[in-house]
Formats: sequence, structure tokens, C-alpha cells
Amino acid sequence: MESDSYRELSPFMSNMLSIGMITSWLPGGRTGIFGTLTIFLMGWLLEMGRSAYTWFSERWRFQYSLTAEFTEGDPAYDWVLAFLSKQQVWRRSWNFKISAKTLQRKNGVESTEISKGHNSENAEYVPTYQKPQLFRWNGYWVEVSKSTSMPSYDYQAERTVCTSTIYLTVYTRDVSAISALVEHARTEYMEVSHPHVIIHTSNRSYAPFYWNECKRKPRRSLESVILEAGVLDSLVSDVQEFLDMEDWYQTAGIPYRRGYLLHGPPGAGKTSTIYALAGELGLEIYSLSLASSSIDDSILAAAIACIPKRSIFLLEDIDCAFSRAEDLNSNTNNVPFGMYGSPTKCNVTLSGLLNILDGVASQEGVLFFATTNHIEDLDNALIRPGRIDKKIQYYHSARPQATALFKRFFPISHCAPESAKEGASDEEKASLVSSLAEDFADQIPEKIFTTAELQGFLLTCKFKPEKAVREAKEWAENTLKEKSELEEKKKAKKEKIQERRDKEEVEKLQSTLMKMNGLNSKPQRSDSVATKQPNGEETKTTEDSSKPIAEPSIARSRSRSPSSTQGSDNDSWTITESNIEQDPDRR
Repeated sequence: MESDSYRELSPFMSNMLSIGMITSWLPGGRTGIFGTLTIFLMGWLLEMGRSAYTWFSERWRFQYSLTAEFTEGDPAYDWVLAFLSKQQVWRRSWNFKISAKTLQRKNGVESTEISKGHNSENAEYVPTYQKPQLFRWNGYWVEVSKSTSMPSYDYQAERTVCTSTIYLTVYTRDVSAISALVEHARTEYMEVSHPHVIIHTSNRSYAPFYWNECKRKPRRSLESVILEAGVLDSLVSDVQEFLDMEDWYQTAGIPYRRGYLLHGPPGAGKTSTIYALAGELGLEIYSLSLASSSIDDSILAAAIACIPKRSIFLLEDIDCAFSRAEDLNSNTNNVPFGMYGSPTKCNVTLSGLLNILDGVASQEGVLFFATTNHIEDLDNALIRPGRIDKKIQYYHSARPQATALFKRFFPISHCAPESAKEGASDEEKASLVSSLAEDFADQIPEKIFTTAELQGFLLTCKFKPEKAVREAKEWAENTLKEKSELEEKKKAKKEKIQERRDKEEVEKLQSTLMKMNGLNSKPQRSDSVATKQPNGEETKTTEDSSKPIAEPSIARSRSRSPSSTQGSDNDSWTITESNIEQDPDRR
């Protein structure tokens, strides 16, 4: 025990001895405990001086730079990437991430700038900015660096995801330089994105939510969307008026938001209208699928909160998620299965959707667009004014739409009619195409086919307008025949499903009745009731308790003989029979 205690004290003693050796170096021969106290005092003074220096330097240090932080998922993150690409900072970059070129926008280097005599259209080169890089902008030195968060696993997408952050350090004491840089980056981003329509989606199913998928598609002109006269112009003017009247909404105290519902048969041009409208007005589209099992009310609220002003929030086929009428074809055999074999379903409630449209979680300055094929199936609370401010109905193609679609498919700049004379002028060719368009419209039944169906047929007759006119009638008859057969098959399928459901209901009802009969019926038992006769003899009567309730029941009553006296042994017992039908309450 003494040796163990000595071992425990030996480090402390060695430290004290070493301190004593240091005190021997002090002037004046201060050794022992006084020298040790002197060392402690000197160390305390040094530590206090260091702390004081740190405190003062943090508050009165010379500010020589400003740093801005941009996190992936925020729209400003895309602005900065476009700005860095425009400044050609990638020329001094050491690392590149190379991937196949797709519609997904990755803010990479333009292929024309990086290629020298070879084709580089099939790959995209994205600088990683992992190493700090210095460049000159507007008279300031700017340093860019990038960091990546720790990877996390997304169980819904079954992949590992990381979040990136870009840091821009501007070497100046002027705070307005940061604001000017961000505004300059946003302007360049809009210029780069102007020829395209930017579509944002997301596959994140956990917080923090952000729109991590971005696609870039060419713009589509409004003339390419064939609708009834005045429909498209009315929609464009209404949206433009909303975008220009933000101050009026604030003055009037009206929430600055607007909702549109496009409803009609599939293939009538609802999604194409939204796509062309976004390209015409320079708006970005943020699309979310409510059919995903990973989207719930909290994720939906986080998604709408990440959408900037002057953007479109799109929910397609909203009737599939919020329908107040059950489809006859809905059965577990036809429901798509998700993870672990469980049927996929919409986890967003109607209350959650209404909350983001006009509740406390709603977003100002965002255009809400929804499409549906069956407006009658939507809840009235969803389509009331204030949530859906304008409803636009789409119909099957009329004669003017068929004529306009034919002219768009056969422009004289790309094809010439076979019947046109050699050396015919453009006016003559255009007149001939117009005549063929009228003949084509004569062959198509009105209000029967959608523009998508007509477009599918015209794609089989590219550069051959006369062929389209000749085969239009036959195509229309065959298509109507196929539709009729398909409707008969659907009707037969519905009848079969209904028949199976009726059979299941009958079986359930029979099973329920059998269980009820089993509970009402009791096990048979016989009770012997003794009857005492006046002569002193006893007779036994058997009572069967297993009789149904509807049958006459046996009730015992005690009666006293007129000649008998109270307490005598000559009491008589009789059995009386009563029918339950005489007592409706008992039945």
C-alpha cells in the first residue's frame, strides 16, 4: 500500500521539484515556496494579458475583408455559380467534375470555351473550387472557396447526399461591394437563363429541404400552343397584371398571391400552356409531385418557403391526390407499390395544402398553378376564390385549332406542297398550305380529338401535307373505333370489379349474420319444474331454453289456491304460457 501511494505522489513531487529548480534561476535566490508562488503569479499575469489582447483584437481589429456565404439549394447559390463561370475563374481552377451532358443544369464551363479543335458537346465540365482562387472584379480582389458538408444518407432516394457552400471574400471595407456583387451575379444569371426555361424539382425527403434538381429547357413560343381564340392572351395579361401590381396589393391589404386551375381532358395543352407562359414572362417553374410517399405536410411547407418571388409553383394532376369521389377502378391489385412492398399513397393532407395556399405558411409573390382532368372530383374548399382565383377550361380541338395546328406543322420554310408548281412564290405556297389546312379540318370531327392526338397523327406525315389530308379521315375513323373498343373494355372491367365487390359484400353480410345467430343461440339445457297438485302428488315439466326468441316463451307464475291459507303447505304451482308477440318490447 505504501508503494502504491508513493507511485501516485511521485508525479506531483517531480513537478514540484522541477518548479523548484526553475525558481532557483530567479534573481535574489528566491527558492522554495516563495519561488513557486512567483512562477504562478507570472503565469497568471501572462494568461490575463493574452485574454485581454484577444478580447480587444476581436472588437477593435482592422477590418480588411468581407465574406459572403452561399449555401446550395438557395437561388443565390446558382447566381454565384453563373457569375463565376462568366468571370472565367475556372481558367485558374485545378479540379473539375466531369459528367455526361443532360438537361440538368450544372453551371459548368461552356464547351466552346474549353474545346480546341475537338467536339466536347457530350460532356460538361464543372469547376469544384476546392482550392481558394483569387480574381479581380470591379476594382476589388475577390477570393472564392468551397466547402462540402458531411455526407448523409437519404433512405428515400437510397443514396448519399452532401451540401456545398461557396464563400466569396471581397478585400475591402465597403459593405456595399457585397451587395453590388450579388446584384451583378443575379443579373448575369437572368441573362444566361433567358433563352431557357428553368424547372426546379427536388428528391429530398428530410430537413433541411431545398430544390436540389434543376433542368434547363429551350423556351417555347406562345404561338406553338394551339388553344381557342382569346384563352392564352387572357391568361398572359392576367399574370402580367399580377406581377406589375405588387404595390397595389400591399396598399389594399390583399395577400400578394394568385392561383390558377387548368382543367380539361388529358392532352388538351394544360402543361404546355404553363411551360410557354414561363418562357414568355421569364419565370422559373418549381414543380412538386404529391404522389411521392416521402412528401408530407412539413416537407410541402418547407418547399413553398424556398420558392423566390416571381416564380411558378406547379402541382400537376392534383385530382389524383385530393379527390372527394372514389374511383371505381381503385383496388389494391392496381395500386403501385413502393418501398418494402407497401402501396404508395399521398401523405399530404388537404388541410396542409390549404395552409400553404392561403394560410400562415403561404408564400407571397408566387404564382400557384394546378392542373386536373376532373375538376368535379376536387373539394370545394380547394377551388374557392382566394385559393384558386382563375379557372381555365380546356376542350377537345375545334375546327380553328385543327387548321392552325396543320399550318404550324407544315411551314413553307421547311416543306413545300407536292402540288405546288415549280418556281412558285412563297405567297402561293402559303395559300396552298392554307387550302390544305381547311381540307384537313373538314376530315376531322369537331370536339372529338385533343391537340395531342392530332399532333401525334401529323408527326407520321412530316413534310407531306397532302398525305396528311388524304389519310386524315381514315385515321379519325380508326381512332374512334379504337376508343369505342377501349371504352367497352373499361366498362366490362368496371362491371367485373363491381360484381366482385358485390359478391364480397354478400359474403361479409352472410358471415356477419351467421356470427349474430351464433351469439343469440344458447346451448340447450332442460330445467325440471315441479308442479304440486292439490292431491299432494308432484309432476315435473321440462323447460327448453334453446327455443328462438321469436317462439313462445315459458313464463312461470306463482298462484295461490283460493282455499289455501297463508303459509299452508297446500300451495299450488301452475305454469302459464305467454307469447312474446303479445309484448313488442320484449321482442
